[in-house]
Amino acid sequence: MRKLLRFSGGVLGVLAVLVLLSPWLLYELGLSRFDAMPVKPAQIVSAEQQAWVWGLARGTGQPKVEPMKPYGYVLRFFSGDPRATPSESLAYWVSREHVWNLPQNRMGWWHLTNVSLTIWLSRHWTTEEIASAAYPVAIKRPPRKPRAVSPES
Repeated sequence: MRKLLRFSGGVLGVLAVLVLLSPWLLYELGLSRFDAMPVKPAQIVSAEQQAWVWGLARGTGQPKVEPMKPYGYVLRFFSGDPRATPSESLAYWVSREHVWNLPQNRMGWWHLTNVSLTIWLSRHWTTEEIASAAYPVAIKRPPRKPRAVSPES
């Protein structure tokens, strides 16, 4: 009986470690699709252009991309507030452009890769670099405006 309890305790311990590490493991798995990580923009756009793209992302004040972590993304995903922050939106727009250039796979892989790269960009590029890379993307593919909710709905 003691051996069974030790075994089940060990299995539960391993499962707990896997659950705690799973956001980082999924992050690394998503990044594994890249042979090389995206290159930072060669040129930084003007402050006015950065402010314009920041405003498109629903940002106010000075543009400031906050570094994301896999745990934070998972917690926000399950918190019931699915709206992306302006930081996430800018990094997502840049990520999406790079993920579209990868060989196509199933949609689940596409999303995992996109989320992983979005997190990676927020952690490794500056606000100016992300805004500069997002600027031509926003011109080419402007974000959709949220639909107005009518009082009847």
